[in-house]
Amino acid sequence: MIIYLIEDNQLKAAHIFDFIKARFPEFVVEIFGSFQSGLRAIERQAPDLILLDMTIPTFDRQPNGREGRMRPIGGYDLMRKMKLRKIATAVVVVTQLESFGEGAEEVSFSEITTICEEEFTEFFKGSVYFGQDDEAWQDVLDSIIRKLIKND
Repeated sequence: MIIYLIEDNQLKAAHIFDFIKARFPEFVVEIFGSFQSGLRAIERQAPDLILLDMTIPTFDRQPNGREGRMRPIGGYDLMRKMKLRKIATAVVVVTQLESFGEGAEEVSFSEITTICEEEFTEFFKGSVYFGQDDEAWQDVLDSIIRKLIKND
C-alpha cells in the first residue's frame, strides 16, 4: 500500500511515519509538506491512502523562504479539488487542532468531520485527533487502516 502523508509539521509527520512503519512495515509512505506539493503528487499518481492534515500551508517551506499563506482548512480545500478531478483515493484527516478558521468561519473538529462525511462520501474515511502526549490516535488510525485493508 502506498500512503501519502500531507503534513507540514515535521515532528508530527515523523510520529505518524514511525507509527505506520512500526505497524505496517510493508507500506510505502511519502511525505508532502503543503497543499500544492500534495495535490501535484496526487494528480501525478494517486496513492492507496492519503493521511491529510487539515491546516496546511499553500507551498512547502523552503530555507530562507516563505511557504505561502497558511490555509486553516487546506485539507478540506484539497478534498474539494480531488472531488472536482474525480480522484476517489481514501482520505483520513489527522489533525492536532480542535477548531479551524476564525470568527464566523470557525468550525470545530466534529463539525469539519461531519461536513467531510457529507460532502466527500466516496473517499473520506474518518478523522483522527492527534495528541502528542496521548497515543489514543494510534489505535484510532490503526483501526481505520485495518478496515480499509479488509475492504480492498
